[in-house]
Amino acid sequence: MELADYGAEVIKVETPCGGDPLRILAPLKNGASPHHAFRNRGKKSVTLNLWHPEGKELFKKLVATADAVVENYPPGTLEALGLGYEEISAIKPSIVYGRISAYGSTGAETNVPQSELVAQAKSGIMHVTGFPENPPTRIGFSISERYSASFLSVGICVAIYHARNTGEGQVVETSLCGSAVAITEDKVLTYSAEHEDPMRTGNAHPQINPYDILKCKNGYIALSIGSDDHWGKFCDAFDRLEWKTAEKYYSNVNRGLNYFGDLRVKIEELFEGYTMQQIVAICDKVLIPGTMCGTTEEALQEPQLYARNMIVTVEDVNIGHLEMPGRPIKFVGETEEALHAAPDLGKHNAEIYGALAIDSAKLEYMQREGVI
Repeated sequence: MELADYGAEVIKVETPCGGDPLRILAPLKNGASPHHAFRNRGKKSVTLNLWHPEGKELFKKLVATADAVVENYPPGTLEALGLGYEEISAIKPSIVYGRISAYGSTGAETNVPQSELVAQAKSGIMHVTGFPENPPTRIGFSISERYSASFLSVGICVAIYHARNTGEGQVVETSLCGSAVAITEDKVLTYSAEHEDPMRTGNAHPQINPYDILKCKNGYIALSIGSDDHWGKFCDAFDRLEWKTAEKYYSNVNRGLNYFGDLRVKIEELFEGYTMQQIVAICDKVLIPGTMCGTTEEALQEPQLYARNMIVTVEDVNIGHLEMPGRPIKFVGETEEALHAAPDLGKHNAEIYGALAIDSAKLEYMQREGVI
């Protein structure tokens, strides 16, 4: 998706019998999945049976026109079909072969199955998420899947650049578990330095205080005091000058030692006299990071997200108007093109296969024979 978002021609190869299961992932609207509409936006769709002999040959013709092939089959699947890197690089030596798997292509656990939940559990993410008195907790979205795909996009771009300079292709891969570990960097570093297993701290930060979700008059506030300078501004803004100089609180180290002892209680007692809106207004005025804990509905009403084109509307042929996240990377001074809707299954068969000199009669034949 990221490659398509920024202008690459991405041809999604799908099975003729129903295509990508993502197409029917709930919730459905008018029989279509918003997940498909989001993740496959801007791509082209062709149907192709890679298990059919003619399908394999057709795939090889597509490879000859491509800069990269990307797959996320279980390890060894395409190799067993004679369509692994060794075979396709013989067709085009500069081809970049990108893949995502559970654990990667080397090591003893190459063939061990995995999912988003398992990746979060095995990487230690769930162990440090949640409150200490509660069980390990899953992060509320597919973080390892998202990051492994994003990391792979970067790797593919680097490998294509290398191929254009040298004529040499290569295999580029990421894994769900490896990507999950990569983003737990501070926990890995903490353990490496202290040899103590980091534990769950709820919404608080183990090294920065106050960095927490705090109750106020009408809801909850996310407050992030990331430095002693921020702490001084906070004390001035909320008229707690004595906290600014108190030995227990004047430095981040001291605040950390006393945060759960009494400082957290004092801040929540202070916030009892303020609404979320009042606290946010004060924080914004003195440039302290602090905001309301909003719902998804409330987040979609944030004007700044629309000003940055981070919430966009795409017209899907089945769903109609669908709001979705926009492109996260912005090129300053450039005008963003509108995002294109996800394709119906096999929508681009005639276009893509026609470019390979396959006429309509041949396409009809291949459809009857289950090739496409």
